[in-house]
Amino acid sequence: MKTQKQNFTNLNNSKVVSSILKNVVGLSILVLFASCIKDNDEVVEPQPDGEALATRFEDNRADAVQEFIVDAEDGGVITGTQGTEVTFQPNSFGLNGVPVTGNVTVKLIEIYDKASMLLKDKSTLGKRANGDKEALKSAGEFYIDAEQDANDLELLEMASVQSRPVDFADLDGGMQIFRGGDDDCDGDGIDNDCDWVEADEDGNGETDDAQIRDGQGADGEFATYNYDIGDFGWTNLDRWYSFAGPKTEIFIDVPAEFNQDNCAVYLSYDGEPTALARMDTWNTTLEMFTEHYGLIPVGLEVHIIMVAEIDGQLNYAIQGTTIVEDHVEVIPSLSPITQPALEALINDLP
Repeated sequence: MKTQKQNFTNLNNSKVVSSILKNVVGLSILVLFASCIKDNDEVVEPQPDGEALATRFEDNRADAVQEFIVDAEDGGVITGTQGTEVTFQPNSFGLNGVPVTGNVTVKLIEIYDKASMLLKDKSTLGKRANGDKEALKSAGEFYIDAEQDANDLELLEMASVQSRPVDFADLDGGMQIFRGGDDDCDGDGIDNDCDWVEADEDGNGETDDAQIRDGQGADGEFATYNYDIGDFGWTNLDRWYSFAGPKTEIFIDVPAEFNQDNCAVYLSYDGEPTALARMDTWNTTLEMFTEHYGLIPVGLEVHIIMVAEIDGQLNYAIQGTTIVEDHVEVIPSLSPITQPALEALINDLP
């Protein structure tokens, strides 16, 4: 088994220490158990609840849905609260391939910041055509859907999406269109939990790029990203996070009561306000979180974010670190927090 380098400054309550001390404390536990049994007085500590955490993510996505009424025959433009615009052509809403008439309900979720990505569990982890997974930098994540009389509608004509205004200094000409993948994942629609894959909206076999348009507003010049969609669902404006230099694996050693089923761990890239990758691999031998690809840049400054739901309360840990070869980061404990307070902490990260 590969020897991992370890930061020994935060080893309290880690699985590494737990395994080392297991035999040492075993006899003491038996003695204490024999001497301290009291009928019906045992205190059971609250345990992390993975289902409750998943429900929190789902509820956050549902709460973020904005609804608009559009006349199906005329089409029209909807504008989200953060400035996203979606333009629908006339007669572009369909059911079983046939255009519908009358009013339709259009649904929109717009995500532009790292806290929203984490607490809606829509991190920027992309999957390449060969199956490799890498982090993405996002200029916005969007969920767009439509229904009429409880029927999910189809998009018969291309719709246009325009991002919120962007300062020229923050523009990134390399943004491409990504979709929530359809294979080897759970959920569909708003709860699709797939990794992002490069989109081919016009069906020509090539990845679609976002177009940039200049604009003029009350506060000065700005620009927007613009692209077309041919299907409803999740889309993402992204580019692959690129870094020249050596790369390594990273392992996250969490407290002993946590595992892949009852918490979530994310890697936040410093200096990139919209680069957030979920550590979605659990090493069963080491009992640590890791990632698929071993492509974390050595020398990169990051923050590790861990969240869990315990007894109806959101708990978290945030630790900053600089990646070294064969990095192991130990999270000794979590603390309770409200969701608004955690959102503020995440969005204040460098």
